Amino acid sequence: MQRPSPLPELLTQFAPLTAVLTLVERIAPTDAPVMILGEPGTGKTLLARAIHAASRRGGALVEVDASALPTDLLDLELFGHEGATSPMAVSRKTGALELGAQGTVLIDEIAALGHSAQIKLLSALSKGSFSPAGGKRRVDMTARIISATAHPIATMVRDGRFNDDLFEGLRTAHVELPPLRERRTDIPLLAQQFAAQFGGLRAPRLTPEAIGVLEEHDWPGNVRELRNVVERAVMAANGAEIQARDLTFLVSHGATGIGAPLRLSELERRHIQAVLQQTQWHQGRAAALLGISCKTLYRKIREYGFERPSNARD
Repeated sequence: MQRPSPLPELLTQFAPLTAVLTLVERIAPTDAPVMILGEPGTGKTLLARAIHAASRRGGALVEVDASALPTDLLDLELFGHEGATSPMAVSRKTGALELGAQGTVLIDEIAALGHSAQIKLLSALSKGSFSPAGGKRRVDMTARIISATAHPIATMVRDGRFNDDLFEGLRTAHVELPPLRERRTDIPLLAQQFAAQFGGLRAPRLTPEAIGVLEEHDWPGNVRELRNVVERAVMAANGAEIQARDLTFLVSHGATGIGAPLRLSELERRHIQAVLQQTQWHQGRAAALLGISCKTLYRKIREYGFERPSNARD
């Protein structure tokens, strides 16, 4: 049975994901810390936002990407500061944990938290308060913490790279979102949902052949990658249907009709090559468009033997 969801990325008929969403419905109204695990592109941030929206907390949702900041600035971003505590912090800053009072703080990529921030966060959770850097003022710890990561954080705990007490404190409730390759039965459902989202009242229907192309792909970028591909297909489709050749157009920059869907590896190769050309070989932007990590893109470039053009921008 199809699982209704306010988030198209989490629309599912896959039993394990249905169980995850059922658990989320139960824990959302509580104040329990939640840890969300899953590969990039599986919808962790969207799920965190849904949990906050379904909670009874009146405060704001404040999001912090722990992987995007150096350690010293991440500490200040979370806890705030009262003065010039670093060369880049010359005025008072209210930290996320204070901004999220009575609300929710999402710490994305919690595994990137440095040792100092781990200890400070554990202390704040244990004592129920904390002091911003450079000040003596105590701030009540009333924010609910939702953490998320694509990294094997349990392994990091065993290796001593992540504090075990903090790990246990953050995962009073924990859920794991399955990768799209494990929920292939959801691909037609999701693809048509995205087509409706991007096509509006004149949304094209995906033909069985187009669905077959999508179902063969392993989707390293998960639902995010599928969403990007369907968005391009809607723009490329000429008529009421998205056909296999519309997907081929996306990955080959202009190839016309084909008699049957391309082999998966060839489809992926052309797709990556086209996006690299589109971004003039800016690998950061290309990875974002593909819905994969820069590390995965670099591996694919080597795997397919792509060579950077001499006229590509740095």
